[in-house]
Amino acid sequence: MKINLKKYLLYSSVFAIFTEAFYFNLIIDWKLFYLILLVNYLLIFTYYEKIIFTKNFIYFILFVFIHGLFCYTIIGIPFNYMLSQIIGITIIGIYYYNFIQLYKVEEIIAVYLKMALVISIIAYPMYFLGINFNANNDPRLSGILKEPAHYAIVIIPACYYFFKTKKYLSFFIVFGTLILSNSSLGYIGCGLLFLLPNLNRKRLSYLVIVMPFILISFIYIYNNYTFFKMRVDDTYENLKVINTGKFKEETNLSSYVMLANVYIMKENVKDHPFGSGIGSHHYMHTENYIKELRPPKYLVKQNIHTNNSFDANSLAIRMLSEFGVFGLLAILIAIIAGVLVFSSKELIFLQGLFIYICLKLFRDGHYFPPEFFFFLCIFYISYLNHFKKQTP
Repeated sequence: MKINLKKYLLYSSVFAIFTEAFYFNLIIDWKLFYLILLVNYLLIFTYYEKIIFTKNFIYFILFVFIHGLFCYTIIGIPFNYMLSQIIGITIIGIYYYNFIQLYKVEEIIAVYLKMALVISIIAYPMYFLGINFNANNDPRLSGILKEPAHYAIVIIPACYYFFKTKKYLSFFIVFGTLILSNSSLGYIGCGLLFLLPNLNRKRLSYLVIVMPFILISFIYIYNNYTFFKMRVDDTYENLKVINTGKFKEETNLSSYVMLANVYIMKENVKDHPFGSGIGSHHYMHTENYIKELRPPKYLVKQNIHTNNSFDANSLAIRMLSEFGVFGLLAILIAIIAGVLVFSSKELIFLQGLFIYICLKLFRDGHYFPPEFFFFLCIFYISYLNHFKKQTP
């Protein structure tokens, strides 16, 4: 019974990170991800009779709570914004930390890699048959996930691992889906996949050789993919609005969303150097600084001028807005950890996870999507175990 239970927990917990598209709405969104976590929490507690808490995670939650309590009280923000975030982070973070304790990390990684490959294979017929779970009926490849960008960010660690371990058939299968996703985030991930491993002195010459190919690829995509060219051009032309907040009428939604959130973050940090508290970016965006923005009229008419205000369109932007100096410190720590990971030839999967973290910082600002704490716990535990072995 225990063997079957462990196998169920292993496969269901890994599969859960791919389930964002499996939900239905009845007053609220009922997600398969939440159902899996609820059932698995009960099973772990029933059969293993304990839930483990790591001190570092408890300290982190206490810091976030005290910081938020102080900021919310001073600024006058309703506490529900903070509490919903802390509850979500706590429940999912503790679950995945406990789940990983039941197995060797290598076992979990192996199952993730198998599932990622199978989902990539399934994505091809779905793409060519026009089947997707995107609410906007986006024709780009997204597999069983909701958006091409989400597909790219979840699958990129597997793609990197297959490439570095020379499993080229698996690599090309996964890499092909990233190309078909037509996702700007996916293309950035592909670039980092080749670029980051070579950012060291010994392989500087290789980087010099690779850079022209990356540049040529960028120019090719820029000249041949209208959506990518439009985003690059609009972003370049509109960067000055970060200072003014005044947008041109022809600014497209993607560029507006990114730049508007950068503007909100800049104003918020200027007024609150230590941040406004976890979960507060949406409030500061829609209640305070929206008055200083001049969004394109067509976005206002469609009532989409506050799109992505909840997640700031980027984890880095959201962390800086909500935690100020502390957010900047956390980002620097993540970068330092990434540098150390790439200095080791053994931590190949963690290198792939660092690419995921880079993409997450750049684009997706949600604190607890299905895959985030799964990847984060693997990174944290593997990182500590590896460097403990290196230290006498």
